[in-house]
Amino acid sequence: MKVLVIGAAGMIGKKLIQRLLDDNSPVHLLSKLILYDIIESERPSTKIPVKILSGDISKTDQAKILASEKPNIIYHLASIVSGEAEEKFSKGWNTNTHGTWRLLEELRQIRETSQSEYKPKIIFTSSIAVFGAPFPDKISDEFLCAPQTSYGAQKAMTEMLISDYSRKGFIDGISIRLPTIC
Repeated sequence: MKVLVIGAAGMIGKKLIQRLLDDNSPVHLLSKLILYDIIESERPSTKIPVKILSGDISKTDQAKILASEKPNIIYHLASIVSGEAEEKFSKGWNTNTHGTWRLLEELRQIRETSQSEYKPKIIFTSSIAVFGAPFPDKISDEFLCAPQTSYGAQKAMTEMLISDYSRKGFIDGISIRLPTIC
């Protein structure tokens, strides 16, 4: 099983990689680990083949490179965080939404052009920023998605893309809304 971690050089990416390589890992039969980030990731100590790629996910050619690896599982952790996404509007949209959309399109193209059953599992890390304040003590599934920042809107749009591509059967995706992580 090939696993791709997008955002592998970040704090969460590093912790995820440690967990994937742990003897008690939930990912069994890991045959290849592909690490991707804007900067080169550290090479983990493992006997499993590791491929390290670096690039800017907002660039058009990067989606093709990542999709061509045909990973079985994609952990998508990369993003421009809230303050920077607000300050650098285009950079936020290009990285947080357009880059992911391009990747989804490349994965769809592989499935359609090869007429294969290829359908990767995508775990996308979203944010509670998709909701608008004020927050109740407990956020239920019925709580209104009304982002008040560009970052929240970008994460909400990407959640919808993941959901629609899953609904159409191109991927098997899930979005996990994380709180602010320090």
